[in-house]
Amino acid sequence: LIMDEPTTGLDVTVEAEILDLIGELKRELDTAILFISHSFGVINRVADRVAVMYAGELVEQAAVRDIFLEAQHPYTVGLLGCVPKIGAGRERGTLSPIRGRVPALHEATAGCVFASRCDRARDRCRVEHPDMEEGTTGHPVRCFYPDSPSPAELQTRLAAVAESPETQHERFVGDGLVPSRSGGSPEPAPAPSTAGTPVLKIEELKAYYRAKDRGLAGLAGRHRKGFVKAVDGLNLAADSNSTLGIVGESGCGKTTLAKCIAGLVPANDGSMAFGEANVARSVEERPVTTLKELQMIFQNPDSTLNPKRTAGEAIARPLQLFRTVPPTAIRNEVLRLLEAVRLGEEYYDRLPTQLSGGEKQRVALARAFAGRPALVLCDEPLSALDVSVQAAIMNLLQEFQREYGTTILFISHDLSAVYQLCDTVAVMYLGQICETGPVEALFEPPYHPYTEALLSAVPIPDPALTGTGIRLTGAVPSALDPPTGCRFHTRCPRKIGPICEQETPPCRGEAEGHRIWCHIDLAELRGVEPVFSKTP
Repeated sequence: LIMDEPTTGLDVTVEAEILDLIGELKRELDTAILFISHSFGVINRVADRVAVMYAGELVEQAAVRDIFLEAQHPYTVGLLGCVPKIGAGRERGTLSPIRGRVPALHEATAGCVFASRCDRARDRCRVEHPDMEEGTTGHPVRCFYPDSPSPAELQTRLAAVAESPETQHERFVGDGLVPSRSGGSPEPAPAPSTAGTPVLKIEELKAYYRAKDRGLAGLAGRHRKGFVKAVDGLNLAADSNSTLGIVGESGCGKTTLAKCIAGLVPANDGSMAFGEANVARSVEERPVTTLKELQMIFQNPDSTLNPKRTAGEAIARPLQLFRTVPPTAIRNEVLRLLEAVRLGEEYYDRLPTQLSGGEKQRVALARAFAGRPALVLCDEPLSALDVSVQAAIMNLLQEFQREYGTTILFISHDLSAVYQLCDTVAVMYLGQICETGPVEALFEPPYHPYTEALLSAVPIPDPALTGTGIRLTGAVPSALDPPTGCRFHTRCPRKIGPICEQETPPCRGEAEGHRIWCHIDLAELRGVEPVFSKTP
């Protein structure tokens, strides 16, 4: 069975079910599986052996545990340095994207295909092509110097490149990850730190869709009555110069919430204050200043990039509309933004049809930040990217935030990315918030039972860690007729009785803004075992 990225773009609970099914197929039918993926967590969960490819070549092959703990090829080690890990250090800039770009497959090279991006490369690597040979740990690797330096030493060096903000900035500039401060159009002064001041405040927000029956009854004109309660009485706040993560399964209202804030979906009730402006209105009714200060990056760039505009023209458009730089400096600013998202000058005149999915998303990212907005709504912006580009984009988001004080609302199914990138997290279920608080608090007990289930479903890119294995049964109930009481009670593994079905759960507060909406006593939730534990 050949599976090419079968779980990309899925939420963690559905992904966990599919990975469990794959394991059952392998055991019960004695099926051999070739599983293609850029997710190291998924690979760790489903694979017995791993083959690492680069530029059309196999560069390393080993048992899955050896790949994670004793990687030999510098490309493999570099990829592992790009992966965000729950429980690891959350210091900004700790992810280490691989410098440079993958060469085009038509570009022939006499030496090692990875030499131009390799920190170990020597003269021999540039003139001789290495064969697959047994490395120091006994598994095949295509490298002349698999033990120089050792994998542990290289991992330490990769993690140490962000020793200080100054070193970090110079590395980002040198690698083309952010615009240089020198030359070209003037850069604004770094935004003052205003963390803790709400830039976005939402109160009792409701966004309903009129339900339509698309079956035979709908064709006969007998539409089903009612409304889909995509967002139902939601309260939320995002502080300046911070990143707020929104997590939850598909169908829980995350994208509708983002579209309401962006003015693309009308709000039926409630208020939304963006700074001093009331944004509870459609995008057509908003002043230009609000449009400049509030931008959105969508999950699917194909639907947001004009197919007749080149990448350079798409990025230049907000610069022209919002007059971010003088007209004579627009082209240079576009080129710097292209370099910032790891695309070169040659991409300026390319149409969207000439770009890969990841390249399109990077153009969309550059366009969103071109006007230097105060708030950026990111709806699954990393789902189409490989791990090295993901790490570069995450570092880029953090660097822009540090430079300009941008607030980011980050919607994602990747809880590892949320852990690495976000300051606070809100967990959504059927249009409402069930838990919110600082990111460290949400990744350790006490958990809301829904948060616990989401974390348990995360594929962990570390063979030394194991999860609790909690699996939710059944699908998310229809938002057309949500359950009474606690909306999660139909799937909750910790349901305590009729009170969950009949009464709205109370808010149970922890220190530093950690709040859980659940009928279970907070002391009992605090005594729950951690989701992740070390394997003996």
